[in-house]
Amino acid sequence: MHFYSPREEGFWDLQPDFLKPIQDVCTPLDVNILHFLLGDKDVDTTPVAAMLKMPPNFVLPRHAHPVARFEVVVLGTLDVGERIMQPGDVMVSAANEFYGPHTAGPDGCTTIEVFSSIVGVGNSVQESPDGTRTEVHYRD
Repeated sequence: MHFYSPREEGFWDLQPDFLKPIQDVCTPLDVNILHFLLGDKDVDTTPVAAMLKMPPNFVLPRHAHPVARFEVVVLGTLDVGERIMQPGDVMVSAANEFYGPHTAGPDGCTTIEVFSSIVGVGNSVQESPDGTRTEVHYRD
């Protein structure tokens, strides 16, 4: 068993090496992300939990992942369009279901997102406001 806390120095540096490209994309945006593998990194069915800390008013663009996902707000608020999510609120998306844009509240927002498979981590389809879709792969 292991214990981790975002209040401890170095917490956000615990990212597995093979997922650092995702963290490298987030850092310039003042977004912190940390992935926790719930099994073997070389097995496609391994689920993954990600903690995502967004700064105030950060906008997460509309996108979809190739796997089912579960997300819970743990701190702050998140405007998802239909409602303002608060701590304890949950959002579930099916594989390839688009969601967003989502906007962090005035105090920022921290969520925990669980991907049903490691295949969904770093792989998504981004949708621009004009509806153009682009595949994004931050890891293979």
